Amino acid sequence: MGEMTIHPRAFIKAGIRSDNLDPDLTRALAIIRAGFDETSKPIPRRAPPMHATGDSFKPPVKKLRAGQTLKPRKDPANLNKNNPGKILRIYSFDDTQIFPGQQIFVEVNQKKMTRPKVWAAVRQQLDALAVPVYLRVDHARGVNGAVRHKSPFYHHVLSRGRLLYEDGSNIWASDPAPEDTTPAARAQRQQDQFQVEIAAFMAKQRQFFRQENCRRAGAQLRNSIEAAYHMLLTTLHGHSYPETDIAFLRARAEALIPDLRQPWFHGAESYEAEFDRLRQAHGGTHRFRQYKMSEAEIKRLSLCQKRLLKMADKLCQKKIEGLG
Repeated sequence: MGEMTIHPRAFIKAGIRSDNLDPDLTRALAIIRAGFDETSKPIPRRAPPMHATGDSFKPPVKKLRAGQTLKPRKDPANLNKNNPGKILRIYSFDDTQIFPGQQIFVEVNQKKMTRPKVWAAVRQQLDALAVPVYLRVDHARGVNGAVRHKSPFYHHVLSRGRLLYEDGSNIWASDPAPEDTTPAARAQRQQDQFQVEIAAFMAKQRQFFRQENCRRAGAQLRNSIEAAYHMLLTTLHGHSYPETDIAFLRARAEALIPDLRQPWFHGAESYEAEFDRLRQAHGGTHRFRQYKMSEAEIKRLSLCQKRLLKMADKLCQKKIEGLG
């Protein structure tokens, strides 16, 4: 892989995760988590105007055309429901030139999680502790960009800081295994977990296909392809993405290994159209009820699926052998 495809944190060794924390630090983390719970709550749009009694909708003053009616606006939650906000990592680090007390860095998965006003209230609570805490919050994409541009602050935190919490999405950062476990062993264990997940999806796929439920069989086929791309990116790239769009994951994987295009290349446009339709087979989305899949399409996509899984297993095993 060329230098441009290497993850910016590939050569930064994070600190050892510690579960035995002193009471002051435990109290500070509790305040941070409570504050984050407030930031991650759904933020509704502008509420519809209501009647003074609250019983009926009272439209605002507006000139309407003949026959036009004004309906109240719905009150949805955050726009991106499939990617909820979460804490990825928490570090404690030492740099007396910045702040004299305890210093904590929190990494979240969304930029909007870094700018809510509630963090100001959290910082006030942290300042009131016996040992004041300097808190900094940033999102993963911003951190990766800063590391790529060799920011001294982030390099110091990620390479010398103490990792207090890890959500498990990055096998290179921390692992519940013993400290002397090799990267190859960690990657192999992660690989085995993905293989178990893929096998479960394929078993359900065969079950629904025998029941002639091609719609549900297509959903399980899609799930196995998503897991395969997550496995490839996690092993080859060092981490995957909190995405469920198989087209997004496919593009990232093929950017790393162009040969991954082979399972989907048959010289026919119908395969790309079927792959695009397969994206809608993601259960729990509004598109799931709209997509249709025929028995012939399931059989053709299953051939692509088997080629992809065979190639993914071979590439991951080659990478794991190189780590050893």
